Amino acid sequence: RKNLGILTPLERSLWVWANVSNLDKFLTDVYAYFIGNGLQCIIISKVIDWLTLCFIIFLTLFMSNCIDFGLLLSQNNHVTNYSEVKIPQCYSKIPLKQKFFLYVVEVLLVIKIKSFILEDYKKLRDIQNFYNHLLGIKDEELQTISWSLIVQKIMILRDQNTNAMVSDNYHNVISNDLKSKKRLNAHDIANRIMRKENYVIALFNKNILNLSLPFFKSSNNELFLTKTLEWNLNLCIFDFVFQQENGQLNPKFLKESNRLKLSEELRKRFIIAGILNIILAPFLVSYFILYYFLTFFYEFRTNPNLIGNREYTPLAMWKLREFNELYHIFKKRLNLSNEAATKYINQFPKKKIDLVLKFLAFLAESLLSILVVLTILDPENFLNFEIFYHKTVLFYISSLGAVYTICKNSIQDETLVFDPEASLRYVAQFTHYLPGEWEGKLHSEEVKNEFLKFYNLKLIIILKELMSLILLPFILCISLPKSSNRIIDFFREFSVHVDGLGYVCTFAMFNFDENKNIKNTKGNGVVVHGADKLRDEYYSSNDDKMIKSYMYFLESY
Repeated sequence: RKNLGILTPLERSLWVWANVSNLDKFLTDVYAYFIGNGLQCIIISKVIDWLTLCFIIFLTLFMSNCIDFGLLLSQNNHVTNYSEVKIPQCYSKIPLKQKFFLYVVEVLLVIKIKSFILEDYKKLRDIQNFYNHLLGIKDEELQTISWSLIVQKIMILRDQNTNAMVSDNYHNVISNDLKSKKRLNAHDIANRIMRKENYVIALFNKNILNLSLPFFKSSNNELFLTKTLEWNLNLCIFDFVFQQENGQLNPKFLKESNRLKLSEELRKRFIIAGILNIILAPFLVSYFILYYFLTFFYEFRTNPNLIGNREYTPLAMWKLREFNELYHIFKKRLNLSNEAATKYINQFPKKKIDLVLKFLAFLAESLLSILVVLTILDPENFLNFEIFYHKTVLFYISSLGAVYTICKNSIQDETLVFDPEASLRYVAQFTHYLPGEWEGKLHSEEVKNEFLKFYNLKLIIILKELMSLILLPFILCISLPKSSNRIIDFFREFSVHVDGLGYVCTFAMFNFDENKNIKNTKGNGVVVHGADKLRDEYYSSNDDKMIKSYMYFLESY
C-alpha cells in the first residue's frame, strides 16, 4: 500500500479491484457512488449538509439568546431597527446546557469532516478510478446511465484476468474473495448491497416488529414508523446482529442455545435507546421544528396548494419494497404511481367537507375582491390602512388569498369519474401491493384508510415525525422489547448460508420448491419438506412477496 502512490490511476484501479477484501463494502460503495452521481456531486452534497447543520444551530442560538422578543412584539413600542432589539454581548450569556450542546456538535462535526478528508475522500477517488478506468464510465454519464448496464460491465470485468497485481501478502484473503467474484451476477450484487435491507423488508412483511403506540390501543395494531424510529431500529437491531468488520450476520445468532441471552441483550438495547431519546428529545425537537419550518414555510406561503401534496410514508418504504430491489429502482416505481395514487384518494366523495369549503372559499373571495378593488382605487392611502389588531390591508389580502387557494384546491373535481376499484388496481401495477383481504372492498372507506397508511399528506407525515420525537421513548422502552424473542428467532429461522456469499435472508435467494415450503433449521441451510400448513405459512412470505420480487427482478435486469 505504501507504493500505491507511484501507480497510474489505471494500475491503482486494477490493484484495488484485485485486492478487494470486503466485496459487500466495495459494491455498496460502487452503488452509493452511482446514486450520488459522481465525486463532485457527493462532495457538494456533504458540504451542504454540514453547512445546513451549522446554519440551523447558529440560527437557533441567535434567535433564542440575541433577540429581545418581548420588546420586538410589544404593541406599545415601535421598533424601527435591529439594534433596538439586539441583546448586547448575547453570546457570552448563552446558558451552560446550550454551550455544552454546541461544543459536542462542534467536536462531532470536526471528527466527521476529518474522517471524510482522510478516509472517505480516498475511497471515493478509488471508486471514481474504478468507474473511469475499469468500467469505462465517466462521472458525467452517471446521471443518465442505467444500473443494469453498470452491472453488465462489472460482470465483463469479472471474467477478465485481474489477478496479475495481487501481492503474495494478501494471497489467503484474495483467494477466498476470488471465489466470491467468480459468482458475481446481478442477483449476487443486489444481495450483497441489500444484505441488511432484505432483512428489514422481511421483518415488515412477516410483521415481526411491535411498533404500536402504548396507551393508544387500536383494533388493527397500527404500526407507527418514522425516519427517526428507523434510525433507532438500525442502531438497536442491525448494529447488534451484523458484524461491523465485514457486514456479515454474526454466527452466534444462528444457535438456538443463545436465544434467551441475545433476546435479553436486545431488550436492554431498546431500553437504553429509549432513555437516550428522552435525554436528546428537547434538542431534537427544537432542531427539527426549526428545520421543517425553514424548509417548508416559504413553499406553503407562496403556494398554499402544496399543503394538499401527498407522498409515501416511511412504512410504505419497507412494506412496498421488493426483495433485492435497489433503492433507485424502488423510487422510480413509486414515482410512477404518485399521480394514480392521488387520483384514487381524491375521487372518494366528501360532500359535507366540500360544502363547507365552498362556503369558506366564497367568503374569502368576496372579502378579497372588496379589498383589492379599494386598493386599486386609492393605493397610497388604503394599502397601509389598518383594519383589525394593527394589521394592514396587505396582511389580509395575503391571508385571504391563501385561504381561498387552499379551499378551492381542496374541493373535489366534479368531472372526476368515481371508479376506485379500477384506480386502485392501476396503482397496484406500480406498488405491487393488493392484499387478498382487500378483494371485494376496493371501493370502501376501510381500504382507503388502509392505503392512507402508505400514502398520506406530506404535512401529516411531518407532524408525525415531530410527534415521534416525544413518543419514541415509549415505543423503544415498552413496545419493541416485547418483540425481542421474535426478532432473534427471525434471524435464526430466515437466514441461509450460500457459498461465496455468506448468510442472507432466505426470501432474497428466490428459492422455490414444489411444496412452496422453505425452511432453514438453525441457520445451517437444511431444507425441511412436508411441514404442516401453519408452519408452511410461517416460512413463506406474506402476500406472495417473494414470487412478485422474483418476477420484478427479472424484469428490471
